Formats: sequence, C-alpha cells, structure tokens
Amino acid sequence: MRWLRRWWRQPDHYDWIMAYLTTRGLAGIVRALIAGVTIISGAAVIALTTTPVVASGEFPRVAAIAAGAGLMLLGLPWVLGVPTRRQSAQFSVATTTCIAVSALACSDVRMALLLCATFAMPAGYIAFLHTATYAAYNFQVAMILATAEACTVAASGHLVEAMCALWLVFALTLSVPASIQIIVHSLGVDLLEADSDPLTFLLNRRAFIVKAQELISRGRGTDAYLMVMMVDLDGFKILNDTRGHAVGDRALVAVADILRAQTRDTAAIGRSGGDEFLIADTTSRPNQTLAAERLRAAIADMPYPITASIGVAAIALIHIDDPDVESVITDLVAAADHGMYRAKRDGGDRVQAVRADGGDGAADEVKRAGQTA
Repeated sequence: MRWLRRWWRQPDHYDWIMAYLTTRGLAGIVRALIAGVTIISGAAVIALTTTPVVASGEFPRVAAIAAGAGLMLLGLPWVLGVPTRRQSAQFSVATTTCIAVSALACSDVRMALLLCATFAMPAGYIAFLHTATYAAYNFQVAMILATAEACTVAASGHLVEAMCALWLVFALTLSVPASIQIIVHSLGVDLLEADSDPLTFLLNRRAFIVKAQELISRGRGTDAYLMVMMVDLDGFKILNDTRGHAVGDRALVAVADILRAQTRDTAAIGRSGGDEFLIADTTSRPNQTLAAERLRAAIADMPYPITASIGVAAIALIHIDDPDVESVITDLVAAADHGMYRAKRDGGDRVQAVRADGGDGAADEVKRAGQTA
C-alpha cells in the first residue's frame, strides 16, 4: 500500500502543468476547451428543466436551474484568463457539486445515471491538475449517487441494466483520472530527465552550460563579454517551512517569470538548485551590476517575503580558447557563486560583482575567485 500513500500525499500539479502549457502556447486552447465544455454543460442542464426528466415541483426545477447557471458561471474565469491554483481547486469541487445537484433533481433515474457518468469530466480535470483529496471527493459523490439511482432501477425489476449503469459510472470515474495520473507522472519524469526544470521550465544546469557555450560561439570575434549571474533567494527556507511547499513552488515560478522578463531572449536562464538560479548572456560591458540591481529589486517587490543575493562575474570572449570553453564557464559560475555568498554574508538582498576586466589575467582572476568559494 506504499504506492497508495505516495499517491495520496503527492503535491498539486497545477502550477507546473499550467506553466508547461503556457510556455508551449497551449494555455489558450486548454482555457477555451474547459470554458466551452463547462458553459455548454450548464446550458444543457438548464435545457433539461423544460423536459419531463426533471422532477415535478418548483424546488427540483429551481435546483436544476441553479446547478446549470452555476456551471455556466464556473466557466467564465477560464474565458477571462488562467485562474489561480485556489480558484482552480474551487472550480473542481463546485463542478462536482453542480453535477450532483443536477442528478438529484431528475425524476428519470436513467437520465440521473447518465448525469452521474459526467462526473468523469471533473475527475479527469482533478487528476490532471490537483491532489488526491479532490479526486476522492469526486469519486465518493459519484458512486453514492450512482449506487442510489442504480438501486432504484434494480427495484423496478431491471437488475442487469442497473448493474451495467453502475459499472459504467465506476469505470469512467476511476479509469479516466487513473489514466491521466499516469500520463502526468510520466510527463514529470520525462521533464526531469530532459533539459528543463519541471517546475519553472528554466534550463537545468547541464543545459545551461550548453546554452552558455552557444553564446560564446555566437560572440566570437567581437569585443563582447560573457556575463554570469548567480541568484540565491534569501528567506526561502523560512517561506517553505511557514507557508508550505505549494507556496514555495509558486514563489519559484514567480522568480523564474521575473528572470525571463528582466533578461534578453538570447540569455541562458537556468535553475541550478532548490532556490538558486543562473543567468548567462553576452554584453558589451563587463560591469552588469545595474542589471543585477534591477533584478534584485524586482524580486524584492514580489508578494512573497523573500529577497535575492546576486553574484555577478564576467570575462572577455577574446580571452576564451576553444579547448577551455566549458572549464571557463564552470569557473565563471564559481566566481558568480563566490560573489553571491559574499552578498549573503553581508546581509543578503544585495549584489556583489566579481569582475574580469579583459586583461591577460582575466580568466585567472575568475578562476581564483571561484576557488575561494
């Protein structure tokens, strides 16, 4: 049963899945699909109130209309933009509840069982984006209602029909989310093994080195410098311990977004560790303290109680020989790392530059700085 405990305790997928879809230009399609299915489903429930399948009496019809209107309203946030993680979790619970109300309002038990089968839609959504707690709520509601309706069908002398309908609801509400969970897990594993960090979708350290080598190749024959920044978050452990890992993950995603916004499209941006990030780019000036200060200020302005200590190092490209490219990048990262630790020792929330000014000893200066880290 260890696998079951792991499944129950697994973290929410919402932030990294939505970041994955956004970076690949798929978020708009997913939004349109979720909004369209939810709004049309709500309209279909309201349309059912004009037919005999809804129980007679004012209360069942009002309940069904309210459930249908609720589904239509729940689709609107997806029309306007990407909801927050909390709004998405509320969406999953509310859609399950609206389907339950719709089924309870039906006097036709066969239609009620058909509506029970649609619990598979929020079940799939939950499996794709959220935790086992929400999946358990959806499954329990679906099976309780389906069992009650199937018992009514069986009592009328249609036992086989009742058993088949109950099995259909069970199979859909279990197999759909289970299949999606397998896909999501496999996707997460593949991303871990690929070039990008699965949470922030920044480069991992290996891919960062490769991209920095490409920057050097493109800048050869110019007076440019290769600049590396090491960014380490101050107070991140306290944030994780006091507000939970889900909040910490959202803070890391927010930092990654700032790094993308504050750098050029050509820059290599990577996540090298838990709360450490790397930036490499070519520049016409070796001193990039002002750029690092803008980055530090942007992180400090986030709605999270964290700041950044940033180390900056640079070297002239004309002093990098072909056989030494990877080792120079490694030394430059070590130098920036040394500067970052000096910034932390000085109180954090500051920038510390380690310069290589382009003289004959530039590479050696970088190496010495890295060796003292």
